[in-house]
Amino acid sequence: MPVRDLPRSIGRIMQKVEGTFSALASAREPVRIVSHYDADGLCAGGILSSACHRRGIPFRTTIVHGLDAQIIKELAAHPSEWLLFSDLGSGALDLVERLDGRVVVIDHHRPLRESKSVVQLNCHLWGIDGAFEACASTLALMMALSLDEGNWDMAGVALAGAIGDRQHTGGFRGFNAEVLSAAQDGGHIRTRKGLVLEGHTLGEALADCNEPFFTGISGDQRGSAEMAEAAGLSPEATLKELDGSDISTLASLLVLKLLRQGVPEEFAGGVMTDRYWMPGRELDSGELSAVVNACGRLGREDMGLAAAMGGREALAEAREVRREYRSRIMKGMLEIQASGVQKKPHLQYFYADNAQMAGAFAALVMNYLFPGPQPTVSLAREGDSMKISARGTRGLIAKGLDLAAACRKAAAATGGDGGGHSIASGATIPLGSEMKFIDALDTVVGEQLAGVAR
Repeated sequence: MPVRDLPRSIGRIMQKVEGTFSALASAREPVRIVSHYDADGLCAGGILSSACHRRGIPFRTTIVHGLDAQIIKELAAHPSEWLLFSDLGSGALDLVERLDGRVVVIDHHRPLRESKSVVQLNCHLWGIDGAFEACASTLALMMALSLDEGNWDMAGVALAGAIGDRQHTGGFRGFNAEVLSAAQDGGHIRTRKGLVLEGHTLGEALADCNEPFFTGISGDQRGSAEMAEAAGLSPEATLKELDGSDISTLASLLVLKLLRQGVPEEFAGGVMTDRYWMPGRELDSGELSAVVNACGRLGREDMGLAAAMGGREALAEAREVRREYRSRIMKGMLEIQASGVQKKPHLQYFYADNAQMAGAFAALVMNYLFPGPQPTVSLAREGDSMKISARGTRGLIAKGLDLAAACRKAAAATGGDGGGHSIASGATIPLGSEMKFIDALDTVVGEQLAGVAR
């Protein structure tokens, strides 16, 4: 698709990207790709890796949980002609700038600053909000298209990355919406609406559903059976047997259930969701996002990357990993439901037993289990550190909340590091300093929402 025929933002970004990667195809040694381990990072890494593979460009892909001095030291010990970072790098420019070669950062986190030595393909630098309108995967797709327009068939993978960062809630917007529209026009994505439920029988699907999380139904066979019967359906009915009237009745009851839980309307409406089917891949973007995310969270980043690149055997194995991940999430949610959360004046927090799932728990607890007008923070031990995951809502962002700035400031007060997006952020702090962090974060969040934060 010629640049002149592309939607406005895509055409503008493609012009910038093409200039950056015009010499990549002639790389004489393997291109080094370094990407984040979450769904967006794995999908972005998969897109970059596939684009190089298809073009015959040698490459080596490394998945990391973050950038620190040790990782930069290891990369510097084996310099590359080309070094591509995806879904990380803009927040660690002081480290990244130590590396030699052509260093390119493809990121949607707010950058610390511009750089003279590192090329930043960061949507914030082009006036596009990386928290809601673009992700590393949709930006990585632009790099792939600069090598070959045939790479539009990876648009579904790019959208899977955006779904992993929850940028689909309420519908894609901004740059992501342009990618979806162009992919639909080109026949690379087919969109249909359906229930968020997955599984064989209706009873099983309701009991296994953890997003949305239905209190008294999720993780509860009796509760799920009662909901099915309230809709006039058998718990043993298969999802494929449900007709349009059945789906409409069930969806209405489930939305009402969520609203009675206090769930905001934007999340309650997620009972019915858009499915972005990828022709030739035998799955939709939402499922790909879920299986890739599960692999990253359970330490199977290699499998997640392979699934994002289209490996069929890897996808089959990744689906099994996802089943294990869903089971662990359900167990953790039921435990949090039983133990509750701790309240501060401007936030709520709880402890999680798995650092890799802490972010997922924070989002689910805030959106479905203990919804309210406060951001939610999870704390989980990871070695000698405490990992923090903080989540907010779009309504809170509109009132002035910026969790990236808040986590960065609160972490600094404990000798740790923090950052991320305004709506989803995190920190790593010394073990034992968590209450100092929580108190500092509560103060900053209170100032932000009062309009006095600096």
